[in-house]
Amino acid sequence: MPLRNSLHRRNHKERSQLAHRARLGILEKHADYVKRARDYHTKQDRLTRLKQKVAERNKDEFYFAMARQSTKGGVHVADRGNVALPQDIVKVLKTQDENYVRTMRAAGLKKIDKLKAQLMTMADLLKPASLEVQEDSDELDANEVEILQNAGIVPKRKGKGRASKHIVFVQDEEQARQYASASSSRTTLDASASADEPMETDLGWKVPTKKSGGRWDDGDDGDHAQAAGENIAEERGAIARANRTRLLKELSARLFRDMQLRYAEREFEMQKQLMGKGARRKIAGVEAVEGVDDEEDEDELDARRGKRRAPPRRAADEKTYKPRVYKWRLERKGKC
Repeated sequence: MPLRNSLHRRNHKERSQLAHRARLGILEKHADYVKRARDYHTKQDRLTRLKQKVAERNKDEFYFAMARQSTKGGVHVADRGNVALPQDIVKVLKTQDENYVRTMRAAGLKKIDKLKAQLMTMADLLKPASLEVQEDSDELDANEVEILQNAGIVPKRKGKGRASKHIVFVQDEEQARQYASASSSRTTLDASASADEPMETDLGWKVPTKKSGGRWDDGDDGDHAQAAGENIAEERGAIARANRTRLLKELSARLFRDMQLRYAEREFEMQKQLMGKGARRKIAGVEAVEGVDDEEDEDELDARRGKRRAPPRRAADEKTYKPRVYKWRLERKGKC
């Protein structure tokens, strides 16, 4: 390796624009010149190829589409195929579409309320034990419980590790100890009362039953009747569970459809406002989210229309699209 290559050399830097020539802008460097030259030669080569195509073009070439095309100022103008509607007519059409979506959503909400009423009438649905996910087939699974919570039929469970927010104020430490001991004794009494409840014990023998004629029987007829009653109860339970599953599936689908219609209604309203006058600024575009519903915006729309605020409905566990968000400039409306 030569010695001249291993020695340290001075870094040569390109000079900047002189102070008295600052009015002329930034001094062009060699790298800037290379980019400008390459861009210039690329455009010249493109023009050369176009001139060559024009020179080699067949003058007798004709297509019927040429008779329908036109140029304006040497630039080809493509026809859109139809005449653009006036702005007023477009606003009327969008208003009609918005009214149709609002009507369909109102009809869907009535069906949702009917389904919720049918589910509320089921006695086994509101049992506290049925809200937990059990291995038994009679209990509700996690998806069904989530559907009921989204519909507002069943309140959502609080966190297990979350402490109680109830605060009790006492005068001194002695009163605090008395209150703590009283609460613990109350819990113990409740547990003992539940444990002292009489429970039927099966000792293995047949319990004698009394017939309508007044004689006592050994219990065979009673066992058969009890078994038949249990079979009928199981059949009725299976039918009730199938009906409940069908209602829950329909409720979930209608809740998701209501959310989509609400987004469409808001999009129509947004388009109608964008077609009006006034300065606006885009804050957020259309976003794809996973199972997130925009409840605050719906509440704002209901309050703006003077409607009664409905209980919040959570979205289904599917991909949804949140509408755009615009912000209008504050304008003073009305006479002073």
